[in-house]
Amino acid sequence: MENPRLSIQGISKHFGGLKAVDNVSFDVKSGQIFGIAGPNGSGKSTLFNVITRVPFGATHGTVLLDGQEMQKASPHAISLSGIARTFQRENVFDSLSCIDNVLVAVESHSPKLGFSQQVARAERALEIVGFPPTMHNVKAGSVPVFYRKQLMIASALALKPKVLLMDEPASSLTGPEIDAMKEIILEVSASGVTIVLIEHVLALLMEVSDQLLIIDQGQVIANGLPGEVTQDPQVIEAYLGGAHA
Repeated sequence: MENPRLSIQGISKHFGGLKAVDNVSFDVKSGQIFGIAGPNGSGKSTLFNVITRVPFGATHGTVLLDGQEMQKASPHAISLSGIARTFQRENVFDSLSCIDNVLVAVESHSPKLGFSQQVARAERALEIVGFPPTMHNVKAGSVPVFYRKQLMIASALALKPKVLLMDEPASSLTGPEIDAMKEIILEVSASGVTIVLIEHVLALLMEVSDQLLIIDQGQVIANGLPGEVTQDPQVIEAYLGGAHA
C-alpha cells in the first residue's frame, strides 16, 4: 500500500497544563487539498508550527513525509525535504524587490544552480500564483496585501515542496481577492503540490477541499468529506455556531 504523502500521528503540543494540540492524527494523500477548520484558538496554527518546527516542535507524536520521520529534523531540513508553509501574516523582505524575495528561497533550496536557472525558477513560481511580471522589480514592502500573499506563496513554491501548508491565505482579503486566491490554490494544486489548508472563509474551504478536518480545543472532532463534516452536530456547535453566534 502506498504511504500517505503526509501522515500526522498522535501529535501533541503542551504549554504547561495547556494542551494546544492534543493527540491529533490524520493522513493526507498525494495530490489532495486537505482543509482544516476550527474556532479561533483551536490549535490550527500551532499544528502547522509543530509540523514544520517553526518556531517549536511537538511535545510528542510523529510526522511522516512519504513514510520518513520528520519530527526530529531541523526546520531547514524539513523545508528542504519537501514541507513548506505560509503564514497568516504576509512575511516578505520589504526592502528587497518582489522577485528577489523569491530568489532568496531558490538560493536556499538550490544554491548550486546557475543564476539564470535560479531566475527562471523564481519566475515560474511567480507565474503559478499569477504575480504580474511588471511588478517583479518593485520593492515588496510597497505592494498591497494580496500581492504580498502571492509573494509568500511563490517563495514557498520556490522550495519545490511536496506538501504546502497554507495558513489562512484569504485573511484580510476582499471578495474579489478571495476569488483570486481560490484560483491560486487550485493552480498550485494543479502544479503537483499537495496542499494542507487552514481557512476561516468556509465557502472557500468547502469549494477547494477534497477532505476536511475540524479541530476544537486542540482535538479532532470530525474528519471526512466536506459536505458530510459540516453537517455533523458537534461541528455545527463547536465551529459554525461559534463562528456565527
